[in-house]
Amino acid sequence: MTRKHIALMLVIIFIAVTSGLVLTRGQTIDSKAAVTRGSADLTESNVTQDILRLDGTWRFQSSLLDRVERESYRSVPHITPHAIATYEADVALPPGQYALRVPRNHPHVRLFIDGEPVRPIYSSQTQDARHAYVVWLDPNVSDFRLTMQVAEASDRPTGLEDSLLIGPAGHIMTLQNKIFSYDFVIILIAFLILLFYAIVSIFHRKESFYLYGAAFFLLVGLSLLTQDPMLLFEFIPSVTYIIAHKVSLVTVLLSICMLIEFALRLERVPFERFLRSVTYPLYVLSAVAVVIPYETHGWFDYAVWMYILFVTFFWTGLNVNWLFERKATGYPLEFLIFTLALMIGYVGQVINLLIPHPNQDVYTSVLSLIYFILMFMLLPVHLSTDKRQKQEVQTFADQTEISFFNAQIKPHFLYNTFGNVIALCYTSPHEAARLLSHLSTYVRFIFENGRTESNITLGQELEMIDSYLSIEQTRFNDAFTIIKDIDESLLDLEVPPLLIQPLVENAIRHGLMKKDGMKRLMLSIQDIGSSLEIRVADNGVGFDPKRRTMPTSGIGIPNVRNRIAYLTDATFDLQTEAGAGTHVRIRLPKQERMNDPHAYDFD
Repeated sequence: MTRKHIALMLVIIFIAVTSGLVLTRGQTIDSKAAVTRGSADLTESNVTQDILRLDGTWRFQSSLLDRVERESYRSVPHITPHAIATYEADVALPPGQYALRVPRNHPHVRLFIDGEPVRPIYSSQTQDARHAYVVWLDPNVSDFRLTMQVAEASDRPTGLEDSLLIGPAGHIMTLQNKIFSYDFVIILIAFLILLFYAIVSIFHRKESFYLYGAAFFLLVGLSLLTQDPMLLFEFIPSVTYIIAHKVSLVTVLLSICMLIEFALRLERVPFERFLRSVTYPLYVLSAVAVVIPYETHGWFDYAVWMYILFVTFFWTGLNVNWLFERKATGYPLEFLIFTLALMIGYVGQVINLLIPHPNQDVYTSVLSLIYFILMFMLLPVHLSTDKRQKQEVQTFADQTEISFFNAQIKPHFLYNTFGNVIALCYTSPHEAARLLSHLSTYVRFIFENGRTESNITLGQELEMIDSYLSIEQTRFNDAFTIIKDIDESLLDLEVPPLLIQPLVENAIRHGLMKKDGMKRLMLSIQDIGSSLEIRVADNGVGFDPKRRTMPTSGIGIPNVRNRIAYLTDATFDLQTEAGAGTHVRIRLPKQERMNDPHAYDFD
């Protein structure tokens, strides 16, 4: 990652933060409570310039009344356990034109001013009682009694979840329109990014990276839409609160599962098993959220979000640690952008869930905007990286095509083998015939499969390796021991040709033959779920892994490593120590056998 990339990221983040602050300018709300023991004297306050919250201790009685007769008080906002209740406060304002904003999600709340029902003003043409609305106050009345009657609600808890706001009429109307516009814009951005990922996935069908990205933004968009009833009820008036809440929670959980799959295809990380293990509880919680009654969602939602924050916290920490481990080889730009987006998303959720503040929506909106911009940046960056890698693969293939075959069938290998055959013709004709058969199998395999792009079966590759090992054992008078542990149920799976044999050859020529004493070669192929694991190990001389060049000629380990790097969901791991041997582990996704008329069949 170059300094230009870092500078570009910083510029984009700066633009996003600046744009968010400019767009939300004038939307901040004073955090002080304005009501004390049923009275809100605002004549000496800054209500002429700012928006205030009518929070505090209101007069309260647990029945529907025109006037509260008792001297009992209840803090607002408050989710009341009572099915019905009446709240009352006396408000005094300085001269001017003011307005009230009644928060969304309060269809069970009826508002009265001096005993008369208010006349709501909505920000959209659909005047749904579930939407937030504005009440225009009479400029000729500076003192009035504000009464809220909370009726029984069958589909959600009763009470006042959010703050009533009061302030200059222009400020209140601007806030009402801005909140509606910001929520709509953020949801629109999510669906636009979904569209981009979906279009790219059509042209890159072999890469599930883009498909999981599209699935993630689809679920995020649905979650944002159902979290914001103002927009949801605007487009789908028949939806109830219970359905909206359950859909919102389920889409959040599933979107995190898609994000994990997206991340695993973005960068191969050593903590892949941890990420996959945390997705199983998310699927279980999604199913539970569908079936549990709405009354239990309070504690259940809290537990779900605590688990999400726990997973995200450790995930972010592991990503940062992995970036530090990659410092020597350079920070991968894609993974750095993703980690930064993950950190911003985590901070936004912490603010949204654990840090109540009147300007909470402002902060989360700005952080959401930055998060979406960074996630969108991954698309062109990944496309650019993918194109560069494909060009490198083609260049590598062009440069090594001839040396590939020269490295596989070396002259001295043939000379020594033919010399052994000639000697055996005098002493053991049957052994000579066997050796020639192995050599024929080996050479035919190289020429039949070396230049093809088609895969072969694992059984074919292993049969060629058996022929090669028999030749080498004859050449070196059984100087080394071969240990095999192969799951025969995998023999019909497809693998790239000449992927395992170079590792076996490298272990013999550059590991075992340079070692004195007992020599062992181990070849293991096992089933590990959706992948097969190939291990080639020797107790040879090994080498220093810190050296820039490995002590190998021909194609050997560098060729296999480069070929593995461009196989989807495949991994290559090499562990070696000077004097102790070398251990290579390859993981390949399972591929069922497909008939190919050009592939050499030993049968």
